[in-house]
Amino acid sequence: VTTAARLPQPEREVVGDVSIIDSAELRAEHGSSLLDVLARQPGVQISNNGGAGKSGNLFLRGANANQTVVLINGIRYGSATLGSAALQHIPIEQIDRIEILRGPAASLYGADAIGGVIQIFTRTGAPGVTANAFAGYGTYNTWQANAGLSGGNEQWRYRIEGSHEASDGFSAQKDASNRDADKDGYRNSGGGVSLSFLPATGHELGFKFRQNNGTTHYDSGSTPADGNFDDRVDFETQQWQVFTRNRLTEAWTSKLLYGETLDDQNSYSSWAPEGDRLRTINRQTTWQNDIKLPLGVALLALEHLEQTASPEEYYATSPEQNTDSLIAGWSANHGNHRWQLSARQDDHSEFGGQKTYALAYGYQLTDALRAQASYGTAFKAPSLYQLFSSWYGNANLKPEEAKNREATLVWERGNQSVSATWYLNKVADLIDFSLSSWTYENVSSARLEGVTLSYAGQFGEWSVRAAYDWLDARNEDTDQRLGRRARDKASLAVTRQWGAWETGAEWVGVGPRFNTNTETDEMGGYGLVNLTARYALGKDLSLEGRINNLFDKQYYTNIGFYNTAYYGTPRNV
Repeated sequence: VTTAARLPQPEREVVGDVSIIDSAELRAEHGSSLLDVLARQPGVQISNNGGAGKSGNLFLRGANANQTVVLINGIRYGSATLGSAALQHIPIEQIDRIEILRGPAASLYGADAIGGVIQIFTRTGAPGVTANAFAGYGTYNTWQANAGLSGGNEQWRYRIEGSHEASDGFSAQKDASNRDADKDGYRNSGGGVSLSFLPATGHELGFKFRQNNGTTHYDSGSTPADGNFDDRVDFETQQWQVFTRNRLTEAWTSKLLYGETLDDQNSYSSWAPEGDRLRTINRQTTWQNDIKLPLGVALLALEHLEQTASPEEYYATSPEQNTDSLIAGWSANHGNHRWQLSARQDDHSEFGGQKTYALAYGYQLTDALRAQASYGTAFKAPSLYQLFSSWYGNANLKPEEAKNREATLVWERGNQSVSATWYLNKVADLIDFSLSSWTYENVSSARLEGVTLSYAGQFGEWSVRAAYDWLDARNEDTDQRLGRRARDKASLAVTRQWGAWETGAEWVGVGPRFNTNTETDEMGGYGLVNLTARYALGKDLSLEGRINNLFDKQYYTNIGFYNTAYYGTPRNV
């Protein structure tokens, strides 16, 4: 695990609340979107705006979608304008593993890590030559294909891959009329390249690149939806980085990294037939040093982040902001004790300095049982649009600030593990749009309290995972529950290996929740059953099948802007 401390750690030594989705788990998710995969994880809820390729919001421990940092191979990924990441456009076939760190992590990763951090690691090359390919077909005339080639030797490693997905989709709205009653399709093509050179033991020079582009169609939500204009968004996402990792001494490892991420969206609608474009670029430079001490490992890092947006005519001033950061940390184990300390100073070009810190301690009570507790602070910087929009921006916005405390019990023995985590995260100066001033303002505070219970076990050929989340996410000023977050969520997944067969069943249950932050438009709870099967036709060839929403449960995670747009997800095969 590397995300919990920005350092490689055995999972058993991590004192944070972390989940790992490995390559074997992802292999069983063909036919699902990345948002679908994440929605089945503890502490995660989502709100979708339709089917494949449609935008969605991810709530980690009840935090807003723009209060979670998303990283791809260590580089910040997301829109500096909208404040959230377009996870719907990342094919799971390009992902090697995902690490989810729940809880404030601004002391390690800076602004926006109030709910936590999701880090995606893409596939890379290894010695030898390996080829892989996947092709699938499903409901709504959905096609998926991916192919990759990787290889290398002790000095050179490479990987190249490409992917394509196309779906006719279904109408994003229930009971849509006229032009909104059409199918809302999706097209996504992309690929990636990685290259590493290892001139000597402990030294690596590398390059990584990936890009996806396509079109997703959506409904206008107008009443009535007259005319025949086909609303759609052309999108492009891109990430690339160069890095050098060097073991300078037996105790000192240094990594220097530069990377960029692009989020480019051009929305075509009846009121903007020539397109309404939002384009943001993040440029990140990181120099991190890991130093082995007589007790534990120290972390010292410098980071510079530049965020720019276009077109400039949308903004009252130059749409750009910069952040310079200094990060320090110390992780160690001694006897039955383990701890992690981290602190960060961010110097933001608009609102000045921001200090964050985190303290975490764990104690091994018995061979199988350990307890751990932590306290941490975090903040969310206002987005470029919130600060500088010509129509609604407010350059006087303050950062949102959070203080979190949590306690965990973990029991592990053999192939069995059980954990229980309680957390309380208080967020001040929440930014929202004010109808009285028609600008963004710091208008309220939130209280995010919850309990997460999880279990994972292996019984011979059987594998079982289960989780339950209780969440009380509410506006402290009005004492009303925050919208689109259910109080209760549970999941269960069971798989079994039967010789050449591997079969699985999943159940996810989500309780009722309100669509708004004022406890209006309640949406009913729902339960979904998914089935998976995989048959090994040979050593290198398999046939797979997946059914999402086996019983055609009609459910909604979002009521649209016009109170007539109910977004649902029928069965997918």
